[in-house]
Amino acid sequence: MAHSTIILGSRRIAALAAVTLSVSAALLGSHAADAQLPPPSAQKTTVETYDSFDKAGYSLADYNQKWANPYGPGELASGGTRSFSKGSFQVSAVPFRTGSDFSVFDHLKYIAVSTKAFPVPTNGSVEISSTIKASTPGTDPGRVIEGRYTQSGDPYAEPTLEGQQAGVVMNVIDFSTGQLFDWFVSGHTAFPLIERLPSNVTGNTTDTTSPDYVGRAKMYTQILKEIPASPGTHTVSIRFSRNGNSGSVDYLFDGKLVAHVDHVGVPLDAQNAPFTGTYPSLGAGEELGGKINSLVIGHGLFSLLDAFPFQHPDAPELSVNIPIEERLFGQGATGTFDDFKVKTVSR
Repeated sequence: MAHSTIILGSRRIAALAAVTLSVSAALLGSHAADAQLPPPSAQKTTVETYDSFDKAGYSLADYNQKWANPYGPGELASGGTRSFSKGSFQVSAVPFRTGSDFSVFDHLKYIAVSTKAFPVPTNGSVEISSTIKASTPGTDPGRVIEGRYTQSGDPYAEPTLEGQQAGVVMNVIDFSTGQLFDWFVSGHTAFPLIERLPSNVTGNTTDTTSPDYVGRAKMYTQILKEIPASPGTHTVSIRFSRNGNSGSVDYLFDGKLVAHVDHVGVPLDAQNAPFTGTYPSLGAGEELGGKINSLVIGHGLFSLLDAFPFQHPDAPELSVNIPIEERLFGQGATGTFDDFKVKTVSR
């Protein structure tokens, strides 16, 4: 298998409980709650089909109006393909041929980002959904990825999930804060991921004293849970909700809630919330609900084989070098995407 190493540019790419002591108290509580909610006429819901690829003769020119490749062609430069047929979009790289032992840039095998940003209501939600069909030949669930710590020279070895080796991914991204929400779908499994990219990747600021700077204490990348996913087409949804300065996120798979995260911006382990353990955070993070004002959509092919925090300069003792032959072992991915929709609810 031919290998070619590329280094991409800067990127990268969280009940109401009422306790009543009597029937009359319950009624009073109900009336009080109703008084605080806006009437139905004050709640506005819009649904936009951003791209369904069903225009007659849909072409690359149509695609380029809706989607941009700001981080380069990725696998397309090494034999990967894109096609439009039967009202859907397909991207394929079997096997992966591009890799990089630098920062997060091994992760992006292909990514496209919507040319439109979707505003987030101060009180309300934005739910982004699409369909995904994934094939990830050559993956080896549990495969141990080996490398060496840069400073100490000690060996590094960690098992990986199927979706870490090759994933077909829908992203929901706020580049201004670096906050990401992802669905990774592979041949037999799927997992939701929550992440805040550091400033040396997003380029939002180089001033380490700025409150907008994201370094060791604020960045995190965490896989919430792995679920089985049968071969075929699945609907994935990510719903970001905001109430003033508080933000939460819900991950749905085929219409069923898989995971919910409160206090978006605060790592899961910092709030003692359950997750897979991949990867432990390095700091307390910060609440971001009030700062996430718009979201864009991403889709593509990814791997996630590195050791967090992905060679970040603020954590040199955790930097791991992983050779290309450990990153590219014959795995690849084909993803078919369709029906990108955005549902916005304002309250």
